[in-house]
Amino acid sequence: MRWQQTEWRIQRAGYGLLFLVVIAGACGLFSKGWVSNRQISAADQRLTVEYEGFGRRQSTMNMTLHLQQLNGAEYQVVISSEKMNDFQVQTLQPQPDESWSRGDQLILRWQRRPQQESATVWLAVQPKTFGRLPLRVTLDARSQVTFTSFIYP
Repeated sequence: MRWQQTEWRIQRAGYGLLFLVVIAGACGLFSKGWVSNRQISAADQRLTVEYEGFGRRQSTMNMTLHLQQLNGAEYQVVISSEKMNDFQVQTLQPQPDESWSRGDQLILRWQRRPQQESATVWLAVQPKTFGRLPLRVTLDARSQVTFTSFIYP
């Protein structure tokens, strides 16, 4: 009977652990959800990035760039990473007027409309590998944020 009671205790602990894993997954620890949703801003508050801190390989991850205090005839966003080849941009709205890549950078440029002081850019990226995915986003070579997402297999 002693072994049966030990087995029951282990079984109850397993149920508790399974319950915690399900709750953590529902909250976003393994992908989309409030635990995964992150936001980071540049020191000058001109650039704010909303992104997912956790994602899954081959699953779409959303990123929103909020650009403030735009001036000049155009504005430019540079997305860079040592692992640029490890993810693919699925969607990008609004479409840039010009875009090109250079080394480990994706450069996006838009013409600023008259009286335009802010803009929002929506991206959906798909990681092709798992592990840490560090990214750096720069607005007009002045405002910069660096963040990391963890990608599960």
